[in-house]
Amino acid sequence: MKNKTKIIILSVITAILTLSLTGLIYLTFFKDSELKAMGYSYDEIKLLHQYDLTEKVDHYHQSLLYALTSKDFMEKNIDYYLLLESQMDYTNIINQLADKYSLDDCKLLLQILDIHDVMALVDYDKIENLDNFKTLIAKEYTLSSAATLITSVDDETLKLFTAELDQIKADNYISYLQKGYNPETINKIHTLSVDIFNNLAGINYFEQLDDLISNSKFKINNLARYLWYMNKNNCDAKTAVSDVNKNVDFVEDPDFESFYQGEITIVNEFSLTMLVNKNHQLQKDFIPEELIEIDGEYRQNNQPLYKEVAEAFIAMSDACFTEVNRRMQIYSGYRSYATEEALYQTFVVAAEAAKEPEIEGEEAEKIIIDSFTPRAGASEHQTGLAIDVLQKGYSHQEFDECRSFTWMNNHSHEYGFILRYPKSKAFITGYYFISYHYRYVGVKPATIMKTYNWTLEEYNLLFN
Repeated sequence: MKNKTKIIILSVITAILTLSLTGLIYLTFFKDSELKAMGYSYDEIKLLHQYDLTEKVDHYHQSLLYALTSKDFMEKNIDYYLLLESQMDYTNIINQLADKYSLDDCKLLLQILDIHDVMALVDYDKIENLDNFKTLIAKEYTLSSAATLITSVDDETLKLFTAELDQIKADNYISYLQKGYNPETINKIHTLSVDIFNNLAGINYFEQLDDLISNSKFKINNLARYLWYMNKNNCDAKTAVSDVNKNVDFVEDPDFESFYQGEITIVNEFSLTMLVNKNHQLQKDFIPEELIEIDGEYRQNNQPLYKEVAEAFIAMSDACFTEVNRRMQIYSGYRSYATEEALYQTFVVAAEAAKEPEIEGEEAEKIIIDSFTPRAGASEHQTGLAIDVLQKGYSHQEFDECRSFTWMNNHSHEYGFILRYPKSKAFITGYYFISYHYRYVGVKPATIMKTYNWTLEEYNLLFN
C-alpha cells in the first residue's frame, strides 16, 4: 500500500515536473514567438502584455513603444498611439490631437495627409468641417492654407475656394487675414476685381479700408490719397472719396522745401522698395552692398549700380535696342552722400549766379533747386537702385523726346523699373516730372505701381 502511494506521489510529481518543463519550454521557445519574430524584446513584450496589446500589434510599432515608455503616456490614448504611427516620438503631440479630434477623425485625416502633416495640425485651431478640409487638400491647397481657411472663413466664402479660387488666391486671402482684415472686408476686396484682390495682398492694415471700398465712387488708383486725406483732414471715407476724386488734394506747384520740414525718418534697412525722399533720408555712412561696374556699352559715366539693378538694366537696354533700334545708357548711377552734397552745392552756386533780380534771398534759390534735385541724404542715387538714363546720341535732359522714352513708358515695369517722378505727382513726390530718372523696385512692385499709377510714396504707404 505504501509502495502504491509512493508510486502515485511520484507520478503526480513527475506530471507536475513534466507540465512545468513543458510550460518552461513553451515560455522559452513558443509563447510570444510571433512578437519576438517581429523584433520585440522581452521587456517590450512585457509592456505589451501589461496593456493587453499583444493581439493589437502585427509588426514592430516603434512609436507605440515610445508612448508606452514616455513621461507623457496616457493610457486613454492607447488607440491613438496605435493609429498614428511614425518613427518619431510624437507622444505629446498625439495627446494634443486626441483632445481635439476623435479617433474616427484621425482615421479620416490619415487618408488625406501624411503622418507629419497630421501632427502639424496641433498648431491650428480645430478643423470642424473635415469634409471641406478634405476638398481643399484634394484641390492641392497647402496644409497651412487649407487649415487657415477652414477655421477663418464662413461657408459661403469657403465655396469660392472649393469652386473657383486657387492656391495663389488662398495665400493672398490668408495674407489679408494675417494683416488683421476680417473675411467680410476681404470678400469686398475680391468683389472689386480678382486682379485688385491679388495685387493688394500684403497691404498694411487700415481700419478705413472697408469704408473706402464700400463707397460706390471708390477708385483704386486714389487709395493712398484717400488715406492721406482722411488723416490730414480728420474726415470720413465718404468725404475723402468725394474730395480726392475732385482733386481737392492736388497742388500744382507745391512748396518743395516744405517736404524737408517736420519729422525726418532715418532709413537704415536696405530693400528694393525702400523709400528715400526728402523726409526719408539716408545717413552719411550708408553704402549699399553688391555695387558693380556696368559694361561701357551701357553707360556714359563710370558709376556703379546694385548688382540686380545692373543686370536688369542691361536686359532692358538690350530689349529696347532690339525693338526700337535705340540704345539706352546709364547717365548716372550710385552717388555717395559726399557726392550728392557737392552736387547740391554746385546747383546752389549756379542758381546764385543766374538769379534774376526780382528773386531775392537764399530761400528762393533753395525752393527752385529743391524742385528738381535732392539734398545729401535724400537722394535715391545713394541706394544704388536709382538711375538717370539717356538715349545714345542725346543728352539725358532730352530723354522724353526720344523713342527710348516711349518704349520705357510701356515696358520699364517688366524689368522692375518705375518712372520715379511722373507728371502731376509733384505734390506727392516733391519733384516735378523728370523723364530720365528711374528707380528699380523689382518686377512685381513695379507692375503694381504701373497698373494703378502709384508713386513709390503711395506704394510704401500701402505696403511697407
